[in-house]
Amino acid sequence: MGALHRTLWSWAETMAWHYAQEIPDYARLDTRILERDVAVVSFEYLRALEEGGNVEDLALAVGQRRRSQGVSLPALLRAYRLWAKDALEALKDSTPNRLAELAPRVVELLDRVSEASAQGYRLALEGRLPRGSVVGIGVGFADAGAMALAPRHLSLPSEAMFYEQSPFGALLFLAAPLAEVEQELRGLARKCQAVLWVEEGTDASRVGADLEEALALGSRLRLPPGLYPTRYLWPLAIALDSPKGRERLLRLLAPLELHPELLATLEVYLQSGFSLKKTAHRLGLHPNSVLYRLHRAEELTGLHLGRAEDLCLVSMALYLYRAVGD
Repeated sequence: MGALHRTLWSWAETMAWHYAQEIPDYARLDTRILERDVAVVSFEYLRALEEGGNVEDLALAVGQRRRSQGVSLPALLRAYRLWAKDALEALKDSTPNRLAELAPRVVELLDRVSEASAQGYRLALEGRLPRGSVVGIGVGFADAGAMALAPRHLSLPSEAMFYEQSPFGALLFLAAPLAEVEQELRGLARKCQAVLWVEEGTDASRVGADLEEALALGSRLRLPPGLYPTRYLWPLAIALDSPKGRERLLRLLAPLELHPELLATLEVYLQSGFSLKKTAHRLGLHPNSVLYRLHRAEELTGLHLGRAEDLCLVSMALYLYRAVGD
């Protein structure tokens, strides 16, 4: 990020907290939404002052999200007015020689985003979710900025996107098959270094419930950024539902607790699709060293990684261990 972008981001963070000080609806938001969603939006509008571009789709999505987050329309429009006031004050203090040039842009941008967000707010009030095939995206609070930038990365029209807030993060429903948006969603995850959970189905309420479970369970794991189907967490959900199952799976890995390098090798081996070459590359080892570690793990646990049922067991055990065992 260049010097200008660092300056704009500092302004945006200050703005987000100013909204919380002045507007009760914003004060009730989760602090991570303020830090990532609200600050990202303020940053994008500040950047538009310098670079121009279409911000209407972004602002329409903001209106939908704020409605789902419990922010009233008057509070949202007041936040926009505070944004304009803060922007003018920052420009006056930092670049007074450009104030005459940029002040009209601030006013014009304020009008544009206020109108678009009000439209998005009204759309959210209609309570419509797409019928037929729907793709749901779940994002935890720590990655709320990814949801803020979704309109920039998805080629769908704004009327094909619907936002909801859950106790564990934000949900975005897309009226499109996953095959059409999968690559764009992967790009969004990379751009924002975010973990995105995805589920496809014909029942939006069921998709939403699966995403909420994924957000709750996924927060227990330290996953690298990427796009993950909710079924990725099914083994962990099954294990957590059974106290006896938890005890058995954790007992399976107990012999490896004094050998963290073996645990790490097993985990990377599974993540690498059982490829010795890929595992060795990720760990910086020779394939023979990886093979030795896997054989040693088999000796200590009694597992046989060439058997599908043992691979299933060790996969479930590792999910559980990373979530609750260390």
